Amino acid sequence: MAKDQEGVPAGVAIAAVVLGLMAFVALLIAAFSAFALFVAHSAIIPRIPSVRIVAGGLDALILALVILAACTIVGLFRLKLWARYSITLLGLLDLLAFALMTAGVLVARAKSGMASMPIPNNPNVTLGDILLWLAGFYATLALVGVWWMIYFNTGRARTIFAKPKEDLAIEEPATGSFIKLQ
Repeated sequence: MAKDQEGVPAGVAIAAVVLGLMAFVALLIAAFSAFALFVAHSAIIPRIPSVRIVAGGLDALILALVILAACTIVGLFRLKLWARYSITLLGLLDLLAFALMTAGVLVARAKSGMASMPIPNNPNVTLGDILLWLAGFYATLALVGVWWMIYFNTGRARTIFAKPKEDLAIEEPATGSFIKLQ
């Protein structure tokens, strides 16, 4: 019989689950964006061809990243070396995208002049407070990318993904001997 394979380390499993959640949310965003652009008829969404091309391209990019994330999740649970590289790359993209979004929200807050404007339903909260919370949320998502880049480049993670997989052996029913699979 084949020897029992060691389980996937908790850090790898947690990273795969977080990546799965982020990919699911990205897929929902892309689906709603595509629906709003190409199916819904709204006066707010412009019917300008160049806007539709750019938005469609962004949706296609998000879809490609979701497919890459799905493949990476499978590879992480199988402890494939390429999955370690892939999640490191996704971590870098995550860091860059959400760090830019954090900076953009903070710049918009500082330059807009509306930071002190109260929210109509809750006068104790200002638009500036909401923008700070949004920037904090984006910064947290950027830190997820930092976590992936650091964790998957530690010596322990490199060892886990680089160790040779044991040969599988199955028992041949007729003779009772073991056959190695490659």
